Amino acid sequence: MTGKKKGNVDTDIVFSIMSKIADNEPFDDVVLVSGDGDYFKMVQYLVNKNRFCKLLSPNRHSTSSLYRTYTPKYVDFLDNVGVKKKIAYLK
Repeated sequence: MTGKKKGNVDTDIVFSIMSKIADNEPFDDVVLVSGDGDYFKMVQYLVNKNRFCKLLSPNRHSTSSLYRTYTPKYVDFLDNVGVKKKIAYLK
């Protein structure tokens, strides 16, 4: 097995969140940092269950078109000045 190894980060994230739901474990609303459409079904499910906070995508151009139907309540972009101010590291 030569070449680049690909992790299953997408699958691990979805499994982790959905297993908490299946096992009735408490968790805070989800904030997902990604624009990848692979998470769309999970995001859709969590929004419908009122357990989703926000999708933070790197920028509008790299965000899957699947998320276009969501309002800014659920989707924002890391290159927005307002978002940068909210998540900036302060010493």
